[in-house]
Amino acid sequence: MEDVRKKWKKVQWDNEITYKTFLTYSVLFVLVTISIYLLFWLRGYSFIWSHDGFNQHYPILKEFRNMLVDFLKHPTQVPELWSWQIGMGGDVVGSFGYYVLGDIFAYLVVLFPADQMELAYTTLILLRLFCVGIAFLALAKNFKINHIAAVTGSLVYVFSGYLFVSATRHPFFITPMILLPLLCLCVERVLQKKSPVPLILVICWTLVSNFYFAYMLAIMVCIYTVIRYFTHYKKQGIPLLSTIGKLAVYAITGFLMACILFLPNLIAFLGSSRANGEFANGLWFYDLSYYLSLGKMYITTESAGYWANLGFAAIAVFVLPFIWQYRKKYPVVFISLVLGLGMMLFPFFGALFNGLSSPSNRWMFAVALPVSIGVSFLLTDYKTLTKKDMRNFLITLIIFIVVSWWGPNFNIYQPILLVPLTLMLLTFFVFFLQFINLNYIKKKAYNGLFYFLIIMLVCVNLAYMGNYMFSKNGANKVQGQLNSGVVERKITGLYGGADKKIDKSSFYRTSLSSGYNGFYDNSDANILLDVNTVNSFYSITNGAVADLASELNNSQFRMTLPFGQMDNRTIFTNILGTTYLFARDDQAGRIPYGFKKIDSAEIERVDKPGISHTDVYESENSVPLMYMNYHTEDRESYEKLSPLEKEEALSYNAIIDNKDTSKREYKSNIKELEFETSIPKVNGKAPAKLTKDKIEVSNAENSIQFKLKNPEETKNAELYFYIDGLDFTPYTFKQRKDIAFAKDEYKTKNMRYNYYRNNLTKRIKEDYTLTAKTSNRVVSASQVDKSELSGYFKRDNMLLNGGFSEKARKQVSINLSGLGTYDYDNIKIYAVPFDDSYTKRMQELKKQAATDLKFDTNKVSAKVSAKQDGVLVTTIPYTKGWKVKVDGKEVSTEKVNTGFIGFSLDKGLHTIEMNYETPMLKAGMVASGLGVILFAGIIVVYHLRKRKNKTQ
Repeated sequence: MEDVRKKWKKVQWDNEITYKTFLTYSVLFVLVTISIYLLFWLRGYSFIWSHDGFNQHYPILKEFRNMLVDFLKHPTQVPELWSWQIGMGGDVVGSFGYYVLGDIFAYLVVLFPADQMELAYTTLILLRLFCVGIAFLALAKNFKINHIAAVTGSLVYVFSGYLFVSATRHPFFITPMILLPLLCLCVERVLQKKSPVPLILVICWTLVSNFYFAYMLAIMVCIYTVIRYFTHYKKQGIPLLSTIGKLAVYAITGFLMACILFLPNLIAFLGSSRANGEFANGLWFYDLSYYLSLGKMYITTESAGYWANLGFAAIAVFVLPFIWQYRKKYPVVFISLVLGLGMMLFPFFGALFNGLSSPSNRWMFAVALPVSIGVSFLLTDYKTLTKKDMRNFLITLIIFIVVSWWGPNFNIYQPILLVPLTLMLLTFFVFFLQFINLNYIKKKAYNGLFYFLIIMLVCVNLAYMGNYMFSKNGANKVQGQLNSGVVERKITGLYGGADKKIDKSSFYRTSLSSGYNGFYDNSDANILLDVNTVNSFYSITNGAVADLASELNNSQFRMTLPFGQMDNRTIFTNILGTTYLFARDDQAGRIPYGFKKIDSAEIERVDKPGISHTDVYESENSVPLMYMNYHTEDRESYEKLSPLEKEEALSYNAIIDNKDTSKREYKSNIKELEFETSIPKVNGKAPAKLTKDKIEVSNAENSIQFKLKNPEETKNAELYFYIDGLDFTPYTFKQRKDIAFAKDEYKTKNMRYNYYRNNLTKRIKEDYTLTAKTSNRVVSASQVDKSELSGYFKRDNMLLNGGFSEKARKQVSINLSGLGTYDYDNIKIYAVPFDDSYTKRMQELKKQAATDLKFDTNKVSAKVSAKQDGVLVTTIPYTKGWKVKVDGKEVSTEKVNTGFIGFSLDKGLHTIEMNYETPMLKAGMVASGLGVILFAGIIVVYHLRKRKNKTQ
C-alpha cells in the first residue's frame, strides 16, 4: 500500500504533453468507448443505421471495397468512371466522391475479408473516433496545456453530442472533427515560421475528403487565422501582408493537389438537384422551443432540432464563466465561443455553412473545439481561480439548472437531466473544495486527487450520456440500428431471389411497385445486386433527370430521390426504359398498363417482419437505351403543357431546345372528368369546407369525395387527381387550441395546461399530406415543413396516380392532414386511357432501336439504321462527360427529353461510339500535377532558407 502511495505522489499531473499523454488518452478512450458501445453488442445491434447506414453508407463502402480489390488485381485496367448500377447510370467519382473516394479511412476496408464487412464498418467508425482525440491532443500541445488537462479536453471533444449522433448514422461526419484541430495546428506552425508541409497536406486532405465539409472548414479556419493573428501574432511583429501571401500560396498549393477529386465533385454538385433551393428555407428565426432547448442541448445528447447538437460533459458549463472572466488571456477561445454560440441563434448561419441552402447546423461540430480547449485551459489554470471565479461558477450553475430543467415544455420531471445536473453539482463541489484548500487551508495542493476526481467525473458523465442515448431506459436511439449480422441478409432480401428471374443477357432496367419495401424501396444496396434500378439515393444526384421528374410532377420527387417508383405511372415508367417491375402480390393496383407477370418468388420482408410473394412483371412498351425518333418538339411549346400532357408528349416526340422541329401532331388522349363533391360529416360536424378556390380543414379525419359523373370513362385507364396553385396556411395557435379544447379529453385544467406546455413554444409547422383513394389504390404526396433540412421544397401542385384499372371507378376521395386553409387555382380529375394505340406507338419507337449494343468500361457502341433524318434519343442521363462519335467523327450532343443525351443523325446506317470521361477529371489531374510540382518547390525553398538561417 505504501508503494502505491509513493507512486501516486510521483505522478506529474502538471507535466506538458508527452507520449504518456497519448497513452493515457488511449486507455481512457477504450474504457469510455466500451462503457458506451458495449450496449450495442449486449442488445444485439450493429453500428449500421437502418436508414442512411443501410441505404447509403454500408453498400457504398462495400462496393468501394470491390472497386479497390479489382484495382489491386488489375492495376493497369481502365478505372470505371460510369456505372449502370447508379440509378439510370451515373458518374462514379461524382456519386462516390461525397462518401468514400477522398476518405483515407475508407481505403482501409480493403484489409478486411469480403465476409467481414460489418466488422470493417464498425472498426472504421471507432478508428475515426480515436483519431478525433489524437488530433485534439496535437493542437493542445501547441497551447502548452498540461498532461491531464489535455486528456480531459480530448475526451470532452471526442464524446460530444455531435459525434454521439453522427458516428453511427453518418460515419464520414466524424472526419471534419479530425481535420479542424489539425488545420488550426498547421496554421499555427506556419505563423511560427515552421514547415508549411503539414498545412498543405491537411488542406489537400480536407478538400478531397468531402467538399461539403471542406467548405465549412475553410470558413472556420479563415476565422480562426484572423482571430489568432490579430490577438497574438501581430503583437510579435509578424507582418500581415507577407503572412497572407504565404498562407495563400500554401492554400492554393493544397487546393491544386486536391483538384483531381475536388473539381469533378464540385462540378457534379453544381449540376445536381441539390444546387438550388430557397435560402434558409425562408426562415429568419428558429422556433421558440429551439431557443429554450439550448441549455439542455449543451449538457445532454438531446438535439434542439435543425441538426443542432452539442452535448458536453458538465465541466463544460464552467468553461463559459471562466473564458468570459479571462477573455483577454484566452481571446481566441473567447471570440470563437461568442461567434459559435451566437451563430447558432439564427437560421442564416446554418444556411450559410450548409452551402447557402437549408438551415442545417451540421457546422456545430466546430463549437466543440473551443469548448474542449476551454476545459483544458480551465484545468491547467485551476490553481489561480479566485473568489470571483467561484461566484461566477455558482451563478452559471444556477442559471443552467433553471434554464435546462425548465426547458421548452416547462417540464420539471426530465430524467435525462438528473445525472448531468448532479454531475455538474459534484464538479462544482470539487472545484470549490480545491479552491478552499489552496486559498484557506493551504496545506497540500492535492493536485493528483483533484485531477483524478475531475477526470473520473468526466468519464462517468460521458459514459452516462452515451448510455442514456442508446439505452432502452433512455432515448433508445440504438433501436434505429440494424441488428448485428443481418445486413447481408437484408440486402439479398430486397428482392428475395426475384432479381434472379429476369433476363440479363441484354440491357435492361428495373423498378418497384411503390411501397414494395417501405423506406428500403430507395436503397443504394441495389448497386450490389446487379438490378439496374432506375431509382437511386445519393446526396449528389444528376440534375437533368431530377428536372424531368420535377416537371412531370412526380408525387414521389425528393431532392435526393428524384424518381422513386415514378408513382407507377405507365408512360413515365416506360419512357425511362424500365423493362422489369417487382411488386408484392397484394399490389395489383400499382401495376402500370402493359406490364405482364412472368414469374414470382417468396421473400422475407426487409421493412417489417413477415413473408410476402414478389411478382415479376415485364413491360412490352419500355423504350430501349437508344432509339431513333423522327419527330421533335421544341421546348417552348412543351413548357406550355400540363404535367400529364408533357408525359404524353414524350411518347410522341423528342423534346429538344431547337425550334427547327418536325413535330408529330396528335390528339391528346387525356380526358378531363366531370365530378360532384361531397364531404361526409364526422361526429355530426363538417370536417372541411370546399369552395372554388379554397379548402378549409378543421378535422384531420376528413374525406372530400369527388363523385364522377361518367365512371365509364375510367375503364382501361389511369385515374389522376390534380390540384395546382396550392398554398397552405396552417391554423393559428388559437384556432388549433379552440379545436382541441372542444374535445372531451381537454376538459380538465390539467390537460389544458399540458396542451399549452407542449405546444405554446413550438412553431406551427406547414407540412401536410394529401392522400387520394380510388377503388383500387391509395396514394399520397407530402409537403414537408421548412424544418425538414434535406427534403424541403415548396410544392405548388400535386398530381396523384390512382392507378390503372380495366374496371370503372366511381369516385376519388382525398384527405388533407394539415389543419388550416388550402388555397388553390384548380382541381381536376383526369383519365388517361391505354389501349392498342398506345402499345403500337411505343412499339414503333422500339423498332427504331439501335442494334448490336456493346458495353465496355466507360463505353457504349451500337449500330443505327435511320430511315430519315432525326434525333437519336437515349435514356442515358445528360452529362457533358459523354463524347459521341458517329462513323468515327465526333458530334455534339444535346439535352433531349429534359433529362437525357441525344444527338442529330442523318438518314442511313451509322456506327455509334459513346465514351465517358468524368467532367473536369483531366483538368483536375493536370492541376494536381502542378500542385505536386509547386509543393516540391515549396519544400526545397523552405529547407534552403532553413539551412541559410542556420549558417547565419
